[in-house]
Amino acid sequence: MMWCQGWRRIGLYGWLLASLFGAGSAVATNEPPTLTLLTELWPPYVMRGDNGELAGADLDLACTVLRQMGYRTEIRVLPWKRVLQQARLRQGDAVLDVFFEPSRQHWLHYPEEPLSYSGEVLFYPSARPVDFKQLSDLKGLRIGIQEDYAYSPDFLTDPGVIRMPMTGEGNAIKQLHLMMAGRLDGVVLNERVGRYLLHTQGVQDQVNHGSRLLTDDNRNFLAFTHKPGHDQLAIRFSSALKAFKQTPAYKQLLARYHL
Repeated sequence: MMWCQGWRRIGLYGWLLASLFGAGSAVATNEPPTLTLLTELWPPYVMRGDNGELAGADLDLACTVLRQMGYRTEIRVLPWKRVLQQARLRQGDAVLDVFFEPSRQHWLHYPEEPLSYSGEVLFYPSARPVDFKQLSDLKGLRIGIQEDYAYSPDFLTDPGVIRMPMTGEGNAIKQLHLMMAGRLDGVVLNERVGRYLLHTQGVQDQVNHGSRLLTDDNRNFLAFTHKPGHDQLAIRFSSALKAFKQTPAYKQLLARYHL
């Protein structure tokens, strides 16, 4: 679990108050409320820097907007399956970079405004290209997917596709290596995430991807769990996010991650 950078700390005055009247009241007076964000590593949107610190375009964006709203944040990085499990159980306040899926509205409040836009496409080796225009083109092929992602229902239910789900930190990189070794025919990844990972592995010139999306909705949200009051928090966050996207600071943030 890690904290977003840039938050105020209690000063000497706060420390003295804590000594005189009790730490609990001083903290409540001097520090903003904390929200726990659940996420997985998903570069360049959520990733670890060279020193192990958490960064990423959507992580920075969410933390910046929430800070402007008066919140501090702590980040809990988990495999995606556990992210969703904890969100259902309200063991966090929001899920970072979650796709919209109608069934998830039973336990998530989606803001109107997404953090970003990007969808899932099929990556394949240049030496073994996949001419993917319709689902029948994938018949009999071994396709790596991420467990519990919100893919298009027709893709998830097509009996001709051999879907090979994986989960856990670093699973996408493992699938790309399995694909290059010939054990998978393709891997479905978010387009920008896939490009980033290919560069980190030095195989960007050996892999192509199709243009057809395998998700029905390419919006990436910070969606809030069903804790009391979070329905209104989602509305306020959406408004603040829209306003921040009109500022030069937002353009600078995107440029920092080459987006």
